[in-house]
Formats: sequence, structure tokens, C-alpha cells
Amino acid sequence: MNSLETLVFMPLDLDTFVGSERFVDGSELGTAFSQGIRAYLSAEYLEAVERFKAALIAAYVDGGQRAIISERERAIIYLYIGNAWAFAEDWDASLREYLEAVRTDPSLTEAHYNLGVAFAASGQADRAIAAFKEALEHNDGLYEAHFALGRCYQQLNDSVRAYIHYASAREVRPQAGEPLYYMGLMHQRHGAHELAQRCFADALRVEPTFISPETEPQELVNKTDADTAQWYFRLSDDLKNQGAEEEAERIYRALLEWQPEEHRARFLLANLLARRRRWEEAVREYLYIPPQDPFYVATRLRIATVLRLGKRLKQAYNILYDCARQRPTEGQLYVQMGKLLYDLGKPQAAARSLERATQLMDSDSFAFYLLGFMYLVIGKEQWAITAWRRSIELTPGSASLRYDLACIYIRRARHDLAAAELEAVLERKPEDLEATFLLGTCYKELLEPARAIPLFEQVIKAQPNHAQALYYVGACYLQTGNAPVGRAYLRRYDRFVARGGRVARLPHQVVPASS
Repeated sequence: MNSLETLVFMPLDLDTFVGSERFVDGSELGTAFSQGIRAYLSAEYLEAVERFKAALIAAYVDGGQRAIISERERAIIYLYIGNAWAFAEDWDASLREYLEAVRTDPSLTEAHYNLGVAFAASGQADRAIAAFKEALEHNDGLYEAHFALGRCYQQLNDSVRAYIHYASAREVRPQAGEPLYYMGLMHQRHGAHELAQRCFADALRVEPTFISPETEPQELVNKTDADTAQWYFRLSDDLKNQGAEEEAERIYRALLEWQPEEHRARFLLANLLARRRRWEEAVREYLYIPPQDPFYVATRLRIATVLRLGKRLKQAYNILYDCARQRPTEGQLYVQMGKLLYDLGKPQAAARSLERATQLMDSDSFAFYLLGFMYLVIGKEQWAITAWRRSIELTPGSASLRYDLACIYIRRARHDLAAAELEAVLERKPEDLEATFLLGTCYKELLEPARAIPLFEQVIKAQPNHAQALYYVGACYLQTGNAPVGRAYLRRYDRFVARGGRVARLPHQVVPASS
């Protein structure tokens, strides 16, 4: 549907007299307004329009103090004129008055809502929605606006927005049956009859006197089970994307009540619970998924992650080990088992597990990185270099890994190889001062002081008290024959040390990246 012509909303009244006692104080304005209210309450709407208009005129022409009214009070009169035209079913006239009301007092919530009612009655969907949203800007607890938006979006086949606003309406007014009823119609239209019937029953439970609108017959819609399941999934995904996670959880659970073997729903529900840090509930849902299911490995990896976060390392390892027996070719299992074995103080076993991972996933850069680190831990530095070279081949842009590899080369006095890695690091991270300093050190050791000097000076410019850079740049200037500058830098170094400055040491140990 492309219009809202079938939707009927009631305009809102408000307590006109609060703060406006002089409307009825015997002035010409008060007399006209009182007559308008009496006609309005007697459903004599055309008479009410004339009386209210007379009140507005009196406010303009009567110069007495009692005829002075505020913008809010003037907007209220426009609002009631609009309501009178609306009840007389002259929506064009009501629209004009509501527009005057919001122009006169933009903060009058009821005026924005009633403007939306008039737009909806005129079939102007976008403008109706905008007006209802504006009403919520001024009062986000206005039940009528949430419900109206739900109806508008449902009419426009935007199910998720409709669902969210119905849910918001329920939060504002828990005893209202209408939002539940229309949510049920939405489910029913997509074949989700069990969920629809639950909504209808809940509508009667919270509002026993609720009567279903005759304009909305509860027609049964025949859908295949697959089509109906897709409705559940699509609605849940959209609700999550809109931040309505509690409603998404409710939809997943309803689907599982209808189709307990729908393991995709259980997997997504468990992911949702884990994201909300409801760890134990998430694990229970993951454990329902059997070994033959495509989600089995993913669930066991997630269970292990939850257990690892809870420091239950042995349990986490056992979960993965049992899974690996079922799925021996899943490389990610061995990666995670390797990390757990390292946490358990078993680096040799961790290395074997990671070797298996790299055999199964020979294009996984991270697996090779972890394997290289584990080789370092067990003292197999050359094997570590080989593993890290493979990781860099797979991910050439890995600056942190190139830096770690350069540190190993420096420790092995292979400054030429270290320089190549550090140059690659600085191509991607030219602001990295540690890499800059180390590259300068490599050029110094390679007896290329002219290439080292600008690197050390770059470090000193950023860190004037970098003692090693001061010493090395002084030595490099001396090597190039520029003794005055070299001695100047060395004097700065001596003064720094004399003041108790600390001289850092070159890196001799690689710090592992976060696992």
C-alpha cells in the first residue's frame, strides 16, 4: 500500500484551562471560548469553529489586559478548531488549523500529533510519519504517537519499524491491547500463526475488554514452513540492527518453540546472549547444536571463548578437543587449542597444535604468526623466522610482525635483513619512532652513517632527551668527518647522563601480539 487512507486516528484533546483561567473570566475572549468549548463538547462542531474563531478575533481586537494571550494559548485555540473540523470530517480545514497551531507554538506536542492524524487521513504517508516523529521529539512517552507510527509503517509494509513502535507503545502503556493485536496481524500475514495467536491472547490478557477492530479480519495466510521461518529470521535481524535486542530475542525464542530443530535460530540467539554478556545462557543454547549441524564447530569455538574468559581453561580445551575428534580437518580448532595449551603452560603441545593448524590452513597468516611465536617460546628461533616469513608473505602489510621479525634479525646481527623489514614498516607507519630508531641503528652497524643520521635526528626532534639517539647520531657525525656537530651531540648526551637520565637498551625479546 502506498497511502494511509484506510487508517483512522483520533485527534488528541488537552486540558485547555490549566494556566488559562482568563479564557472564562467574563471577557469577550472568555465568553467566545466558553461557548466554543460547550459546542465542542456537544458535538456541534461547526458552531464550535465559529466560537473559537471569535475568541481569536477578540484576542486581537480587544485591547484590554484580559484579552492578552500567550502563543501557547493561541496554539491551543487553533488546535481545538482543527479538532472540530476533524470530527466534522473536513480534513483539509483541520490540516490548515493544525499547521497554524505548530507554527504558533512548535513545542505543543498534541498539535504535532494531530497534524500527523490529518496528514494520515489525507493519505500523505511521509508527512504523517514526520509529524508523529516530531511529536515524539517533544514527548517520547506519547503512546498515541508510537502506536500511530506502528500503524503507518505496517500499512507501508515496513514491518521492523512497525514492530519497534508497537513495542515502544507497549512499554508506555502495558495494559493496552491494540499494539499486541496489530503485532499479531503482522505475524499472521507472514504465516507465523503460533506467534500471532500468542499476541492475540496477550492482547486480551492485558486488556480483557479489548475488541478486535472489524476493519482488520484475521485471515489465515498459507505459507510454507521455510517462508515462515524466513519471516522470523528477517524480523529478528532487523530488530537487532535497530538496537531492539530484547524483542529480537523474543522472536528467536518463539521460532524455537515452533521449530525446536531450527539450529540456525539457536546459534543466532546464543550469539545475541553472548553479546549481552549472558554467558551461561549462551553456552546452554550453543550446547543444543549437534555435531552434524553446520554451526557445530562455530558453537564450540564460541563456548571455548566464553570458558576462556572465565579462566576455565581446561574445560575450554576439552570442548575443542572433543570437537576436533568429530571434525579433524577444521583448522581453527587447532589454532584455538594451541592458544589454550600455551595458557595452560604447555608450549610444546601448543606448537604441535599450531603446526597442524597451518597444515590445514596454509593461507592463514595469523596461524603462522602464532606458530612463529610459539617456536620462539620453545627456543626454535630459526623455525620462528620461517613461520613469520610465511605470515608476512600472506599479509605483506603487517607492520607489527615485520617489526618483531626485525628485532630477531638485530639480535642475530643480521642488520641487512632487519633494515629491509624496518623500511617496509616505515612505508606504512612513517611516524613510528621505535622503527625509525632501530633502522638508524641498523644503518650505523652496516657502516652507513649518512643514512643513519637523518633517522636519529628525526627521533631527537620528537624526543629531545632520547639518550641513545643522541649518542649514536654524535658517533655517526664523527664517522662522516663532521667533528663539531658530532661533539655537540655527544656533549648533550653527557649532560643528559650526568643528570641521571636513563639509557634504554635495544630490544632483545619479542613481545607477542595480543592473542
